[in-house]
Amino acid sequence: MRKVVISASSLPAGRNMSAQIEYLVRVGSYGADMYHLDVMDGVFTKYKSIDYKYFDQLREKSPLLFDAHLMIKNPYKIVDKYIKAGADIITVNYEAFDDKEDILKTLKKIKSKKKMAGIAIDLDTDVKVVEGYIKYVDLVLIMSVKLGKGGQEFNQSAIKKIKYVRSLSPSILIEVDGGVNDKTAPLCIKAGADILVSGSYIYNNDTYEAIQHLRGKNG
Repeated sequence: MRKVVISASSLPAGRNMSAQIEYLVRVGSYGADMYHLDVMDGVFTKYKSIDYKYFDQLREKSPLLFDAHLMIKNPYKIVDKYIKAGADIITVNYEAFDDKEDILKTLKKIKSKKKMAGIAIDLDTDVKVVEGYIKYVDLVLIMSVKLGKGGQEFNQSAIKKIKYVRSLSPSILIEVDGGVNDKTAPLCIKAGADILVSGSYIYNNDTYEAIQHLRGKNG
C-alpha cells in the first residue's frame, strides 16, 4: 500500500515568525512528514505570505522536509534564493511563467542543485499541460482549490486530475493541496495521491488527531 505523506501548510500561521515556528514545531511533534511552505508574492497571487527570508530560522527549529510551493511571478528569476535557503522540494506553478520556455529551465536548475522539482497546476488549468514536463519533475502538485487563499472547499475535479497524472506515470509523486480534510483525503488517496497538503484542517483541530485522520487512522 502506498505510504500517505502529510505536508502541513504554513499558510494558516501567517507571516508572524513566532507563529510559524510554533506551528512548525507542533506539526512535527505530532506526526507531519513535511512542512509545506506556501510562498505568495502578492503579484501572481492576491495575498503575500512568507518567503525565503523565513527559511533559515524555520530550518533551525525542525528536521522536517521543507516543501516549498512558489506561487510567485516568473520564478526563474528568484528560484536560486529558495535553493540556497534550504528548501528540499521546490514546486513552481505552470501559470506563473510569462515565457513557458522558462519552465523547463527552472526545473532543470532546481534539479541541478540536487533538489526535488515539482510543477503545480491551478484549479482551472487543463491537467494535460503536465505531460510535457513529467520526465523532468519528481512531483506534480494538483490544486483542488483556487490558489492563493486558505480555507476553501475541495473541488472534486481534482480527483480526475490525480487519476490522469497517475496514468501517465506509476512512480511520479502526486501532491494535492486545498480543502484536504478527513472526508476528502481518502478520495485523494484512492485516486493515487501520495502527498496530502492540509492547512486549515490541521491548524483548526487537534493537531495529532487531524494528522492521524488524514492518514486514515482513528488516532
